[in-house]
Amino acid sequence: MNLINLPYQINRIHVAHRENTLGLLTYGSVHHYQPIQEQHHVSLTMTRQGMDGYSSGTLHPIFSQNLPEGFNRRFISQKLARYAKVNDMYLLALQGDQGIGLLNYQSDLLFPETTSLSLDQILSYHSQEPLFPQLLEKYYLRNALAGMQPKVSIPNVQLNQTDRTVQQKDFIVKSFDDDFPLLTVNEFVCMQAAQYCGLEPPKSYLSNNLETYVVERFDRKNTGERLGYEDFTTLLKKSNDADAKYTGSYETLLKATLLYTGRLSEVEKMYRYIVFNCLIGNGDAHLKNFALQYSSDMTNIFVSPPFDLTHTLIYPNIDQNMALKLKGSKAFPHVADLLKLAESDTFRIRNAKDIIFSFSEHILDYLKQSNEVQLFNGLRQSIERSVSNIMVSSTTRKCYRHDKKKKFD
Repeated sequence: MNLINLPYQINRIHVAHRENTLGLLTYGSVHHYQPIQEQHHVSLTMTRQGMDGYSSGTLHPIFSQNLPEGFNRRFISQKLARYAKVNDMYLLALQGDQGIGLLNYQSDLLFPETTSLSLDQILSYHSQEPLFPQLLEKYYLRNALAGMQPKVSIPNVQLNQTDRTVQQKDFIVKSFDDDFPLLTVNEFVCMQAAQYCGLEPPKSYLSNNLETYVVERFDRKNTGERLGYEDFTTLLKKSNDADAKYTGSYETLLKATLLYTGRLSEVEKMYRYIVFNCLIGNGDAHLKNFALQYSSDMTNIFVSPPFDLTHTLIYPNIDQNMALKLKGSKAFPHVADLLKLAESDTFRIRNAKDIIFSFSEHILDYLKQSNEVQLFNGLRQSIERSVSNIMVSSTTRKCYRHDKKKKFD
C-alpha cells in the first residue's frame, strides 16, 4: 500500500459479520455504535432489544479488546505518523477482516494483496537477517493484535501440499525482545505442557533458530467458519487501559464463566486453566488471556482453548505475583487455596484434588522428556520449583519478594 494514499483519519467504520453489516461505529465527541438490525449482536454484552445505540467515551470493550498494545502499537504508530492520525479507531480499521473473532471492519482503507508463505519457510528460516522484522514490515498494516510483545498475524499460511490441494491456515507469529529472552521457547514449552495435561491448546511450533514461535489461530474452524471471541476484559466490561486486565480475581472469572455459559463443564474447564497457570508459574494470566467463544448465533458459548501460556517467574525484571487475585491476594497459592477455589455458593468442582495432583505430575513428567526445555537455561528447574512451591503446605512454601512492576510493560 502506498502510505501517501492512506486516509488521514477514520471516524466511521461499518461493523459486519461476513457480508452482513451489523451496524455503524462513529467517533466524534464520543464513540457511538448504532446497530442496524436485531438478528445478530456484536457482543455478548450488547444484546438489549430495540435499536437504541451504544455511546461510550472510550471505544466499546468488544471493539477495543483486540487493539495492539506495547511493541505493536508503537511500531504501527511510528510507521504511519507522517500519514495518519493513529488512534483507536484507526487501529480498529486496520484489522479489516483479519480481526480475532466474528467481526470485520469496513472503512476507507484499501488493503494490498500479500503473497502467501509456507509454514516450513518460517520454521526453517536461516539467515543473518532476522525473519521477524521482515514479517512485521510485510504484514503490519493488517496486524492490529492485542498484547505487549512483538507478534504478527499471517493469513493463508500453506501447510501440507497434496496432489490436488494446498492446505492453508491462519497463524500468529511471535518473537521476543531483550527484556524477555527466549520467550518463544518459554511459550512453546508451556503450551506443550498444557497439551500433555490434556488441555487441548491450539497447535504451536518453534522455529529451528528459536527466533519465532508460531501458533495456529483458534477462532477459525477447519471449514473456514469464524467463531465469536470475547476476552474477560470485555465480558466484565472493564475499561480499555493497560491496568484493567490486572484487576479482578480468579473467583470472579469462574463465576462469570458460569453466568455466560450456564454449564458446570465449562466452569471446570476454566478451573483447569487457572490451576495449570498457577502450577507453571504464569504470573501474566490476566483477564485478556482468558476468553469465551461462541457460534455466530450466540447459542453455543464455551471457554476458548488456553493461550499465551508462559512461565514468568524466570524473568527477574518483573514481579513474582500472579496477575489476578485469589483469596484476596496475588501471591501464588498452595494446594489448599486451589481446592477452596473449586467451591462457591453457585458451583462445586468435585474432582478438584485429582485435577491439581494430576496436572502437577504431568507437568513434571513432560519436563523430564522435553528437548525444547533444555534450550532455555534454567527453565526446567524454575518451572519444577514453581510446581513444588504450590504442592507443599502453606507453612513451608517459599515466600517471594513482591514489587509493583507490571508484567511485560
